[in-house]
Amino acid sequence: MEQETSSPDAPQPKIANRFLSLLILALISAVIGGVIASFLVPYFFGLNPLDLLSGRYSISEEGGKEKTSIKITPKVSRDTDAVIAVAQKVKPSVVNIRTHSQAGGTFHSELEESGMGSGVIFRSDGYILTNNHVIEGADVIFVAIGNEPDVRGRVVGRDPETDLAVVKINKKDLPAAELGSSSDLRVGELVVAIGSPFGFEHTVTVGVVSALNRNVTIPGEDQVQTYTDLIQTDAAINPGNSGGALTNASGQVIGVPSLIFSASGGSQGVGFAIPINLAKDVAEQLIKTGEAVHPYIGIVGTTVDKDVAKQFNLSVEEGAMINRIASNTPADKAGMKAGDVVTTFDGKPIKTMDDLIAAIRAKKVDDKVKLTFVRGKDKKEVELTLAEKPRVLSP
Repeated sequence: MEQETSSPDAPQPKIANRFLSLLILALISAVIGGVIASFLVPYFFGLNPLDLLSGRYSISEEGGKEKTSIKITPKVSRDTDAVIAVAQKVKPSVVNIRTHSQAGGTFHSELEESGMGSGVIFRSDGYILTNNHVIEGADVIFVAIGNEPDVRGRVVGRDPETDLAVVKINKKDLPAAELGSSSDLRVGELVVAIGSPFGFEHTVTVGVVSALNRNVTIPGEDQVQTYTDLIQTDAAINPGNSGGALTNASGQVIGVPSLIFSASGGSQGVGFAIPINLAKDVAEQLIKTGEAVHPYIGIVGTTVDKDVAKQFNLSVEEGAMINRIASNTPADKAGMKAGDVVTTFDGKPIKTMDDLIAAIRAKKVDDKVKLTFVRGKDKKEVELTLAEKPRVLSP
């Protein structure tokens, strides 16, 4: 009986098991080493190790054989991509507006540049939306669209009440902006401002919606002007941005930058824009009739606080106190008197005069509303019909 002999080339079981063990050990070491490196490398670069795991940074090698360095760079976020896309989409629809006045006030006088601002192409047939304060008092208006020569513009209509205006140029097939909605904005969402701050055309700044429904009162030479329901943003807005575009991440215009709150005169992260829903309504009225209609009840009032309540011996410490009522107005017809303090408007609490102004502006002419007010210690309720506010345009 022949005895089997093993071939010298046949693999030995012990050697195979040893090789497999070494391979597994090497793989485990590699995994452990990678995990340790992923935490140590960012640590030595001053980063939180979890930042790399989040995918916000990438690691790459630089250099040749003699010297190799590790480079850690932030990855481009989707927000950055969105801003680039917004800029490409909206910039063609944002124009630069320069205004001129005639020195000496005569037709043949030399033109002097008096101001600058921005505008948004509202319709492709030449209608441009901007701020009233951009074109107010201008004798001549020039509009710059892209790299084309400046063209003359004329004022179609303006509305000091909302600080909006429409300018018309004789051009067709213009890249009109896509208008969004300001009714569904959320605090914290991305916004992009595009305009001509200090004359630098098509400047893009980025921020978020900082707050909604802001009311801002600005003292004027003749009277105090109150702007209501504004969008607050920290996107840098400077002189010259007025009348431009505030857009959402989809490149839809959701506001018209109009005001800044600043001690220096430049951007300090507190800017305000007129909601596009209001701007669109006013612009369409101006294009159709040259004027915009607003409701009112015919009063001049002041905010009630503890000091005012004490001064006038009022029974409430918040609300809108009537100082004066114009004759033959809704408030007058409803029997309201000076000294009455409005506390609710159509069921909505009124704590300040700005609250009352905003509530009235949110309505339409001929709307019927109910007001609750306090006279002395008595609480009363009236129903009145909102009337059209007389239009008073400054020169």
